[in-house]
Amino acid sequence: MGSMDSYRKKSSSDAKYILESGIDTLGALTTALTMMPYEGTGGSGLSQLESDFVAMIGAGDIEKPNRVVDDAYKITRDALAMASAHTRTLERFVGLHIPQMVTVQMMFSKLLKDERDKMEKALSDTSKYYSSRADAIDKFSHLPKTSVTETKSTSLSTAKGGKDGDENKEASSSSTEEKTSINDGGKINSHRVKALAALDAQMYVDLKSALQSMVDGYVVILDNLEKNWDKLENPRGKEYGGYGSGGRSMVY
Repeated sequence: MGSMDSYRKKSSSDAKYILESGIDTLGALTTALTMMPYEGTGGSGLSQLESDFVAMIGAGDIEKPNRVVDDAYKITRDALAMASAHTRTLERFVGLHIPQMVTVQMMFSKLLKDERDKMEKALSDTSKYYSSRADAIDKFSHLPKTSVTETKSTSLSTAKGGKDGDENKEASSSSTEEKTSINDGGKINSHRVKALAALDAQMYVDLKSALQSMVDGYVVILDNLEKNWDKLENPRGKEYGGYGSGGRSMVY
């Protein structure tokens, strides 16, 4: 059991670090949220967001990344990955300190799993953004489309009765043809622009919502961790020498 004692102590140390650095972590996350534009209050935020994206896409290179969404993508996914890792650390801490049928620990463990599931689902869902955007861009018919055709041929001939006897000769040749086509006279389709802008806007909203949800859940986790630290670290009390107290005996 000595080796497990070291794991329990390490898990306590890791959990304590998450708790003690929690205010700084929340401060950084809250700052990131406030720096993301388009609050969406009053129901006008999303429509304004889409209008701005339509203007941006229609006036420039549609294949150029949307920097507003790109920034939100990086911030949110980094935060989700960090919070998911922290939650797993706390789950390990609780799992190594929890005796059977202790209500506080069981409820906290469920809270951790529920919040982590939401974080990891948001990570999975948002990972599809660039694939969806690429598909939307492919549907723009005004973009030049280039096709390349390569033709290869090989011929074999036999010459008989030469001074060296029969002789086989092989000749190979290849040619490449490149064609570029432009549909709609190179004119951009306004509905495709709106579709791409709507996709970008929806992803921005999803990212910001995921970040806000993560921050809210993280606050609740830290609050529960702080209020119940002694019970979580020492479920049977500090004087108890069994499992869940840093002791070496097991509670059944």
